[in-house]
Amino acid sequence: DQASPLSSAARVRLHGVDNYTDTFSLEKALEQTTLIAFHMNGERLPHRHGYPARAIVPGYFGEKHVKWLTRIELTTADAKGFYETQGWGPDFIVPTRSRIDVPSYDARFSLGQIAVPIEMRGVAFGGNRGISRVEISDDDGESWDNAEITRSGGDLAWSLWSYKWQPNSPDDYTLVVR
Repeated sequence: DQASPLSSAARVRLHGVDNYTDTFSLEKALEQTTLIAFHMNGERLPHRHGYPARAIVPGYFGEKHVKWLTRIELTTADAKGFYETQGWGPDFIVPTRSRIDVPSYDARFSLGQIAVPIEMRGVAFGGNRGISRVEISDDDGESWDNAEITRSGGDLAWSLWSYKWQPNSPDDYTLVVR
């Protein structure tokens, strides 16, 4: 704000010491969660994480989190970074993702030996959009039940979820999460 960008400024181009460049919108750069980090966990940023400074751009893939910053440039709308010149992008928005961690992908159970429901657990991530619901299917996505979000990661971190699953009859089940 104090620098008063020119009216033609539409994108921010970041330059790293390794000659890597990337861009994102000026609007995204001005969001409160977009940061230039100099420290991590109270210590100077380690070299492998981008010392002396790196960008943190929540909601975008790591390609936008340029390390070893040497220059920040305000540019016009047609400016492109490395991947954009390759025909990718431009914004690399992280899609919503979820996974089942427990039970493992090759787990086998015998209904005769199951006295209590099987606890399923996993994580879900929505980029910078957060997670409001996680659903489980045991019929490969034909029907869905709500899982419990046991720890919300807010808008910037993974959320933990769990679900108590009780199969109705002996069968092969395909468990899916969304």
